[in-house]
Amino acid sequence: MISKTEILERDILRVFRCACRQNRPDIAEFMLAALERLDSERVNSAARKTPLIDAYQEIAGIGTSQQ
Repeated sequence: MISKTEILERDILRVFRCACRQNRPDIAEFMLAALERLDSERVNSAARKTPLIDAYQEIAGIGTSQQ
């Protein structure tokens, strides 16, 4: 079952990607900070790939573009 926090992270990642596509680094940075905060509160972040890792990969240019 997907937690409410995981749903929130996915939504934030979606907005992060949208901001990147629309050349809005100010908004993307804000969304990245939100993902970092949520990830810092995660108990088992090493157990699976997180939305924060997806965002970092997007920045590095190695992520896949999804909506």
